[in-house]
Amino acid sequence: MANNTRNRWDIKRFIETLNYFDIIPFIGTFPKWLCFNKSEQKGKEQSMGVILVLGSMSAVGQQVISQLLAKNYQVRTIVQDVNKAQELFNEKIEVIQANESNFDLMKQVNGIICCFDSLNSDEQQLLKNSVELFQGQNRAGEKLLFDFTKPNENMRSLWGAVDDVVMGGVSESNLRFVRERAIFSGNVSIANNGGFASVRTRNFNPPLDLSNYEGIQLRIEGDGKRYKFITRCEGKWDGLSYCYSFDTIYNFPQTLQIPFKELIPVFRAKTVSNAGEFDSSKVYSFQLMHSKFEYDGALNPRFSPGLFGLEIESIKAYGGQQNTSQLIVATPEYNTTVESILKNSELIYTLIHYLPSTSINKVSQSCIQALENPQLGCSTINL
Repeated sequence: MANNTRNRWDIKRFIETLNYFDIIPFIGTFPKWLCFNKSEQKGKEQSMGVILVLGSMSAVGQQVISQLLAKNYQVRTIVQDVNKAQELFNEKIEVIQANESNFDLMKQVNGIICCFDSLNSDEQQLLKNSVELFQGQNRAGEKLLFDFTKPNENMRSLWGAVDDVVMGGVSESNLRFVRERAIFSGNVSIANNGGFASVRTRNFNPPLDLSNYEGIQLRIEGDGKRYKFITRCEGKWDGLSYCYSFDTIYNFPQTLQIPFKELIPVFRAKTVSNAGEFDSSKVYSFQLMHSKFEYDGALNPRFSPGLFGLEIESIKAYGGQQNTSQLIVATPEYNTTVESILKNSELIYTLIHYLPSTSINKVSQSCIQALENPQLGCSTINL
């Protein structure tokens, strides 16, 4: 039976939700001041992972960083002069001091682009050390997507609440970062025929290619309630989603593996039988939900209105068969030591040789193209 309790609907929070995700549904019913142009929406899409740029102070390095930022990549670099680099890049990238012990150097790094003007012995050693660290954190079997034990500002800005306020309800939730965990918590109400709370990422830009993996792994600690993990292989706000319901054990750590092949295609809590399997080659977003509803009118057997809380330590892709982490080196010199570092690594690498007369823009574009096309495998490019 539907719940007829009516509470005051918070239209301000409804608008804030739409504004956060840059989505204004039912556009004809809202005044023009609520509309945002497409360029503004695109600018708020978020990239996943970090690209480490070695040799960022070189002309090629600066151009590579400029193009990465234009594509919404997060960029990290390691330099001798931190102040100079921060001034040069207007603090738009993360700068780490060279020769400083920093165990977070490879945290969430998805690829390395090395573009020193000339690879002297110190720079070769930095490349070798970086590759070894990178391999240590990116084994073929898994890919770390979110490490909530060490949250950063990008991670905080990536997740936002999507509660039943979007359909007139009054439930509230958020994602807080405390005690080396992300805590999804809130208060679910069935007033106004509502009954769900969730947190969702903005769309990843570019979408994640996890086709090399079997599924998603969550490291969690719950409250005994049932939750949903939701992901999407299209960029629509209110489109097809793929769901997986899971039960938690009160105050007990769990490692939950969610195979892509077991995700259920759903549109507005109704299963879509002809949707096909989830396309893990283009993962646009993640979402965690606590809901009164299961699928096709069924109810969550572990649901009760009120407070809830789910702690998340990490989100990974698991079951990888081949390491798709990228290593790109652009150099104007042939260097047997560098070639040996690349060939002995477990990474997909691209070695780009270019002439002094080659345009900087052409070299940097080749680096970005190699980064975005790991399916091409290991290769050497002569420009």
